[in-house]
Amino acid sequence: MKKNIAFLGPVGTYTEQAAFSYAPDQIRTPLETIKEVTKSIENGEVDECVLPIENSLGGTIIEVIDYLISSKKTQIKNELMLEIKHCLISKTILQLSEIKVIKSKFEAFQQCKTFIDTYLPKAKLISTSSTAAAVNELIYGENFTVAIGPKRAAQLANLPIVKESIQDKKNNITRFVVLSKNDHEPTKDDKTSIAFEFGSDSPGLIYSTLKPFSDKNINLTKIESRPTGKGLGSYFFLIDFEGHKNEPIISETLKEIKKHMINFKILGSYPKGKLP
Repeated sequence: MKKNIAFLGPVGTYTEQAAFSYAPDQIRTPLETIKEVTKSIENGEVDECVLPIENSLGGTIIEVIDYLISSKKTQIKNELMLEIKHCLISKTILQLSEIKVIKSKFEAFQQCKTFIDTYLPKAKLISTSSTAAAVNELIYGENFTVAIGPKRAAQLANLPIVKESIQDKKNNITRFVVLSKNDHEPTKDDKTSIAFEFGSDSPGLIYSTLKPFSDKNINLTKIESRPTGKGLGSYFFLIDFEGHKNEPIISETLKEIKKHMINFKILGSYPKGKLP
């Protein structure tokens, strides 16, 4: 029986590309917002879902992190890495000098700022809900309007590409997560994500918490903090590290560090995504 996998749509987004690469033979359901996607997995309407969680240029997707911290049902089951290559897409074949309006998601404008400032400094920028939505709006839009979006969106809409790879930096990678109510078994090439608060504040607390990872030669791949909303100076800490929670050395380390913490949560143990 095929799985139903929700993703942040519409069809043609980078998230859809990630969902397709993860499950090309499964049912893929596009939803309009992150909240709709998380609600669908939380309520059991779908089996799994795919969401962006981090971009190498823009940083963490806060809404996804906040959901993972608060959810009592879902966890990260897999991660996917996708290189973001923005294209300038038009309704008809255009020269750069003819372009008057550019539509896209706000983040895409940021990631293509140098190109826009250099070649299209007078163009009007109009934000849309997604890069794919910007491309779809071209079909019924004015001839001198273009969109910044994925090559796949242009192909699906049968629209010409004015220029490919217009992003400022070529190592623009987005990390996506697959969320599920089920664990992923250890693969010997895994990563674990945890979130926690400290029960008290004292000198050297962060050092003493991280030291067991160093002592056991466990590689930390990410450390960041997120306000809890309880007041200034109150934070959730989020750590990614190599290894699976079911490995003895990992379970022993987690048991050791938990004595310093409150609201400790394992966000998931899952196979490490491969960089493109």
